[in-house]
Amino acid sequence: MDYEKTLKSKKQIDFHDMINESTKIVKKTGIYQYKYIIIDEYQDTSLNKVELIKEIQNKTNAKLMAVGDDWQSIYGFTGSNLDIFIDFLKIFPNSKIIKLKQTYRNPKELLKITRKFICKNPSQIYKRLKTKKTNKYPIHIYYYDKSIKEVWDKIAIETSNKDTLILSRNNKDINQIPYLVKNMHFLTIHKSKGLESENTVIINLENNYNSLPSKIKDSEYLKYVKPKTDNFKYAEERRLFYVALTRCKNINYLLVKKDNPSIFIEELIKNYSKYIKIHKKY
Repeated sequence: MDYEKTLKSKKQIDFHDMINESTKIVKKTGIYQYKYIIIDEYQDTSLNKVELIKEIQNKTNAKLMAVGDDWQSIYGFTGSNLDIFIDFLKIFPNSKIIKLKQTYRNPKELLKITRKFICKNPSQIYKRLKTKKTNKYPIHIYYYDKSIKEVWDKIAIETSNKDTLILSRNNKDINQIPYLVKNMHFLTIHKSKGLESENTVIINLENNYNSLPSKIKDSEYLKYVKPKTDNFKYAEERRLFYVALTRCKNINYLLVKKDNPSIFIEELIKNYSKYIKIHKKY
């Protein structure tokens, strides 16, 4: 391939080949005798990473502990494969799965919404999380006509003096924000994984090709390198929205264009309206 020839001519290597070459070295020469292998964010593991893990185990007999959440698998574009998570017991026989059920972040009403929302995808593993927190309306939807500028002052007041994450699908969406104040921080949803805040404001929730869910089609060449998983429509985009909704400890403020809402917004209103407060006039 031209890509590989270019790398070779420049004496460079990409990340995937770093993993592949490491596997070859371990297989050929061995490795330090580790007793334990600990993996975080296991839901984002790729096939070649699993091959490296298994080769290290073959050489060391190390015990493996992996922590992850299939509901938050959002890095398919980097080669992560959800089947590796779901088939953990097949890949690593004689293992034991321990489900962590207690959460200290989200209110129970939000957990009810997000659990049902994410499990629309039949491939996701069903889990019922527990919490002592409660909030009757963990989701507030603010409609605007043309621009979020129409509701931004209201949002700024609502979130004043409270740690707030502003989340969106794309980096360039920051241009939609009229201004940022001290307690507000903008991130893409991908970069927010693992973080939390008192409140979140989620923007770019229109029914557009570059919104959420994104309708941008992959290049035809990606089919040769990207794992063929997730036959459910917008499966990874659904998980991405799940990640966005579960960053908050209190309230999600969703800013929505009135005449062109995201299909995810329509789904929330249709199925979980009892937990949603809708603001149409200001």
